[in-house]
Amino acid sequence: MKFWKSTEWQRVRKIRGLPLLLIGIALIPSLYAVIFLSSLWDAYGNVNKLPVAIVNQDRAAKINGKTQHLGNNLTKNLVDGKQLKIIKTTKSQAASGLKSGKYYMTITIPSDFTENSGTLLSSSPVQPEIKIAHNTGQGFIAEKMTTSAAEKLQTKVSQSLQKVYSQTLVTATTASKDGFNTGSEGASQLSSGISQLQDGTKQLQTGTTALQSGSAQLVTGLSQYTSGVSSANSGSAQLVAGAQQLATQLQKVSDEINAKQQAKASDLAKLDAGLTELTQGLEKLGEIGAPNINVNSNDINSNAQNLTDGLTQIQTNLGQLKVGLNDSATNAQNVADSLQAAIKSDPQLMSDPNVQKAVQSLNELDGSLKASVSSAAATGDAAEKSGLAAQKINKDLQPLVAALPELKNLQAQLPELKALSKGTQATKGAQQAIKTLNASLTEVSNGIATQAVPGAQQLAHGASQLNTGLSQLNANSGILNQGASQLNSGTTQLLEGENQAIVALGQANTGAQTLSQKLADGAVKLSSIHNQKSNVTALSKPVKKDNSDLSKVANNGTGMAPYMMSVGLFVGMVAFSAIFDFMTVGKKPKNGFLWWADKQTVNAPVWIAQALLMTALLFIVDGMQTQKPVMTFVVALVASFAFNQFVILFNVAFGKLGSGIMLILMVLQLSASAGTYPIELSNGFFNAIHPWMPMTYSVHALRETISIGGSVALDLTVLLSLGIVSMILTWGVYQMKLKHNQLSFPQSSAAE
Repeated sequence: MKFWKSTEWQRVRKIRGLPLLLIGIALIPSLYAVIFLSSLWDAYGNVNKLPVAIVNQDRAAKINGKTQHLGNNLTKNLVDGKQLKIIKTTKSQAASGLKSGKYYMTITIPSDFTENSGTLLSSSPVQPEIKIAHNTGQGFIAEKMTTSAAEKLQTKVSQSLQKVYSQTLVTATTASKDGFNTGSEGASQLSSGISQLQDGTKQLQTGTTALQSGSAQLVTGLSQYTSGVSSANSGSAQLVAGAQQLATQLQKVSDEINAKQQAKASDLAKLDAGLTELTQGLEKLGEIGAPNINVNSNDINSNAQNLTDGLTQIQTNLGQLKVGLNDSATNAQNVADSLQAAIKSDPQLMSDPNVQKAVQSLNELDGSLKASVSSAAATGDAAEKSGLAAQKINKDLQPLVAALPELKNLQAQLPELKALSKGTQATKGAQQAIKTLNASLTEVSNGIATQAVPGAQQLAHGASQLNTGLSQLNANSGILNQGASQLNSGTTQLLEGENQAIVALGQANTGAQTLSQKLADGAVKLSSIHNQKSNVTALSKPVKKDNSDLSKVANNGTGMAPYMMSVGLFVGMVAFSAIFDFMTVGKKPKNGFLWWADKQTVNAPVWIAQALLMTALLFIVDGMQTQKPVMTFVVALVASFAFNQFVILFNVAFGKLGSGIMLILMVLQLSASAGTYPIELSNGFFNAIHPWMPMTYSVHALRETISIGGSVALDLTVLLSLGIVSMILTWGVYQMKLKHNQLSFPQSSAAE
C-alpha cells in the first residue's frame, strides 16, 4: 500500500482540522526547546545587564605614607568594568531599590574601607569590609549570578590589596636582608670590641690588683702616719706648755731685775751724789746688801737648748710626715690615674657601681691627703718660725748668760768694795762699777722684756698653732683611715666585679659570634627572596589557575539543550498520545501487526518531524554549534522513536490511564534525568530511579554529540532497545485487543 493512501491517513483526512493539529504536535518539541532556550541562550553572557546599586561611603586615608581613596578606585573599576550594570546611588535609594526589585544586589563600601586597608600589616589589623546585600526572592538565579560576581569582586579587591602589601613585604624583606648583613657585620664588630674589652678588663684587673696592694700599704702607712700625728700632737701640747712657762719665767726674771734695780736706784744715786762724803757714803755702802740674783744660767741655757731641740725634732717629724703624705698622695693619684685610664678604655665600667665607689673613695682620699699635706706644710712653717724665734731668744739670752758670771763676781767683790771705801780712788772705782752694773742690769732687763719675753710668747703662739694643726690632723686621721679602708674594700669588690665581668664578657663574645653567624645565615636565606615586579605579581596570585576542559560549552543554551530537547520530545509524545486516537481504525485489521503498521503511517511522520524540526531549528534559530551535528540528528531521531513507542505502548494498553502514567513519568524524569543539576545533588529516591529513566540516556547522548564528542553507543543501544521492546509489546497489545474485539471504528463506518 502507498504510505499516504493508507486507511489511517484516509481516516485522519476525514476529521476536520486533525492534519493541522498533527502539524502543531510535530512542532511541540520545537516550542519547548527552541523558544525556551532562545530566551536564555546566553544568560551568563548578559550578566552585565543585571542592575546592581553601589554606595560609596569611603573616606580617604593614608596607606604607607600616601593618601589613598580605595573606595573611589573600586567604584570606578566596577563601573568601567561593566561586568554588572553598576549604578551609583545613595544608601536609602539602594535599600528601597533592592526591596522593590529594581536592583538585584547592592554593594556598600563603608567609610573606613581605605583606613582599614592600611592596617593589614599593623599590630592590630582590621580587615576591610564590603557589604553586599541580595534579595533572593526576586530571582534565585539572578542571586546566584550576582553572588558569583560579588565573589569575583572580593577576589579582585583582595588580590589588589595583596599586591600592594606583597610589594611592601618584598621591599621590607630586601631591607631586612640588608639589615641582617649590617647586623652581622655589627655583631662581628661587637664581638671584636668585646674581645678588646675583655683584654682591657684583664689589664684593669691587673691594675686593680696593684691598686689593692697599694691600698693595703696605704692603710698601713696611714695608720703609722696617724700614730705619728697623735704623738706629734702630744709633743706640741707639751711644747705649748713649755714655751708658755719659758715666757712666764723670763718675764719674772725681767721684773725681778727691774724691781731690784729700782729698789737700789736711790741708794746708788746717793752714793754717786755723796762721794764727796765718802766716809758717810762708805759707811752706808757697808750697810748696802748685795742684790740677790737667783738666776741660774745653766737652767736658762738648758731650757733654751731643750726648746731648740724640741722644735728641731718637730720640724724633722713634720718633714718626714710631709714626705709620707706626699708619697701617699702620689700613690693615690697614680692609682686614680690608672683607674681613670681603665675607665676610658672601657666606657662600660663607668656604669659599674663598684668602680664609681672606688673613684669616689680615691677622690676623697686624695682630697684628705692634700689637706693633710697643706696642714702639715702650715704646721711645718709654724714650727720653723717657732724654731727661729727660739734660736733668736737663745741668741738674745747669751749676753745675759754671759753677764750673769760678771754679776756674780761683782756680788762676790762687794766686800772688797767695802774695803776700798776707805780710799778716794776706790770710791771712784766703786762709783764707776756701780754705774756699769746698773747699766748692765738695765740692758739685761730691757733685753729680756723686749726680746726674750716676746720671742717666748711668739714661740708659745707658734706652738699653739702647731698644736691646732696637729689636732686637726689627728681629728682627720680617722677619716683618712676610714677612706683607706673603704678604698681597700672597694678595690676588693672591684676585683670581684672584674672577675665576673671577664666571665660575662666571654659569654657576651660567644653570643655576639653566634648572633653574627645567625644574622649572616638569615641574610643568605633572605637573599633568595627577590623583589622584582614578577615576584610581587606571583605573591598576589601565588597559584596560577590552569583550566583544562575536556569539552567546551559555548553558552547557557548550548549547555541546557540536551535536557530541553529530551523534555520537548517526551512532552511532544505525551501530547500526541493524548490527542491522536490509536484505537480507532478505518477497517478491521487482519492482525495486531497490521493494526500497528497502519497507525505508524501517521505516527512515524509525526515523531520524525518532531526530532528533525526541533534539531534543525536549534541550529538555525538559536545558532547551536555541536561537536557531531549528524549524530545529533541521529540521537534526536532515536530518542524520539524510543519515547514515541514507549508512550504509545502505555496509551494502547491502558488508554487515558496510560497517558496519565506517562505524564507522571515525565515529571519524575525532570529531576531524575540529571538534565539541570548533577544527580548527586538530588535525594536518594531520584538517585535510585535515575538509571531507569529514558531521558537519562537521551540527555547523556545529546551531551556527547553536542559538547563532549564522545561515544553514544550505549545510550543509543538503550534507547533503541526501549523503542523496539515497546513496539513489539504494542503489537502484542493490538493482537490481544483484536482477539477480544476491543477496537473501534469511525461512526460512518460503524453505520455501514
